[in-house]
Amino acid sequence: MSPDPGTADVTGLTKLGHHTAFRYDDPDASMLEAFPNQNPGADWVVGLDCLEFTSLCPMTGQPDFGRIHVHYIPGPRCVESKSMKLYLGAFRNHGAFHEDCVNRIADDLCSVLTPRYLRVFGDFRPRGGIAIRPLAVRHAADLGDDERARCLELLAHHDALARHPSIQ
Repeated sequence: MSPDPGTADVTGLTKLGHHTAFRYDDPDASMLEAFPNQNPGADWVVGLDCLEFTSLCPMTGQPDFGRIHVHYIPGPRCVESKSMKLYLGAFRNHGAFHEDCVNRIADDLCSVLTPRYLRVFGDFRPRGGIAIRPLAVRHAADLGDDERARCLELLAHHDALARHPSIQ
């Protein structure tokens, strides 16, 4: 019996619907799982907001708290959200500067998903009176100027909808 065409292909996913083993100090791209983009010909955005991101300052060992916002225009694959949650949780006892966390998340997602366009924004709580807000942007190597403009327009539209009071 063939699967329903509206059903995502979950072949190979090992975390969704299975027992969960948690790691809190060793984030690695291999923790991320992906499934095929069900709408490869459409322009669309995936937005993922982790409102309780934690990591450790690599110098003091003190905890850092913040939010991680990931928005991407899918290529052939989309990230499975439970694996993303486990991956981000693995930063909890990991010592890294905010800027490194954001760039590492962007690089790891790109290695697994091959998105057309991706941005990762970190909004960290102030420590020592300074809030750090790094932004990492990645895009497909073959992204032309016209497609880049469409990506930016789509992301701007997504951002405007996310800020709309009736949606919150």
